[in-house]
Amino acid sequence: MNTNAEELKSSSAQERGWLIAVLVCALVLYVPTMVYLVGRWRADAQYSLAFLVPFVSGYFIWKKWPEVKTLRRSPCVWGLVLILFALAIHVAGVLLDISGPSSVSLLLFILGACLYFHSAALVKTLAFPLAYMVFMIPIPGGVLDLVGFPLQLWASGAAAALLRLLGLEVYRSGVNMSVPGFDFQVAQACSGLSSLVALVGVTAVFAYLTSLPAVFKWFLFVLALPIALAANVVRVTIIALAGYQWGHDVAMHIFHNWSSPILFVTAVVLMFLISLGFEWISKRLTTS
Repeated sequence: MNTNAEELKSSSAQERGWLIAVLVCALVLYVPTMVYLVGRWRADAQYSLAFLVPFVSGYFIWKKWPEVKTLRRSPCVWGLVLILFALAIHVAGVLLDISGPSSVSLLLFILGACLYFHSAALVKTLAFPLAYMVFMIPIPGGVLDLVGFPLQLWASGAAAALLRLLGLEVYRSGVNMSVPGFDFQVAQACSGLSSLVALVGVTAVFAYLTSLPAVFKWFLFVLALPIALAANVVRVTIIALAGYQWGHDVAMHIFHNWSSPILFVTAVVLMFLISLGFEWISKRLTTS
C-alpha cells in the first residue's frame, strides 16, 4: 500500500515537473510574440480592446474555478498533437519573419496544453474565456485589406446615399467624398472595422452574462455586426454634415475624434435595449 502511494506521489510530482518545464519553455518561446502583440495594441487604435482581453478571460476563469476543481483529470493525446502543431507554426513564423502565425500559435498552444495536461472537460468548461482570447490577435494585413477596403467603399456609398436623402449635394468617387465646402476620404481607419471588432468583443461578454437562452445570446452576438456598420455610416455622415456646416477643421478635429466613442456608447446602449427585448420575448415564450 505504501509502495503504491509512493509511486502515485512520484508520478504526480513527475507530471508537475513536466508541466512546469513546458510552461517555462513556452514562456521563453512566446515572449517575442507577446512583445509584438503589445506593440500592435499600442500602435493601432482598433485593438484598444485587446489590452482588456487577458483580464476578461482571467476573470471568467476565476469565476469558473470552483467548477474546474471538481473536474477529473483525463489527458487527451490530441492536446499533444495541438501543442506540436502550434510550435511548428511558431517556428515557421520566426523563420519567415512573420509575426501573425506566432500569435495564432499562442492560442493553439494554450488550448493544446489544457487538453493534454488536464482534459477535454476543462476546455468545455472554460470554452468562453479561451475563445475570447481570439480578440487579442490582430487581424492579418492580407485579411485587413481584403475586408477593410470593401467596408470603406460600403461606408462611403451608404453615407453618400444618406446625405442625398437629407437633400445635400454629394460627389463620390470610390472612398473619396465631397460635399459643398468639404472634401474628405473614408480611410481604412474609418471603414468601421475598429468599431466592429470592439463592439463584437463587448457584445460577446454582454451576451455571455445575460440569462437569455442560447439562441437569443447568438442573435444578440450576430446583431453586433450590422449595428456597428450602421453606426459607422452615421459617423461618416455626421462628419460630412459638420464639414458642410462649419468647415474642415471643425469636422476633422472635433467631430472626427469625438463621434466614434459617442456612437460606440450609443451602439452598446442599443445592444442593451435589444437584450431587454429578447428577455421579454423569452419570458413570453416560456409562459405560453
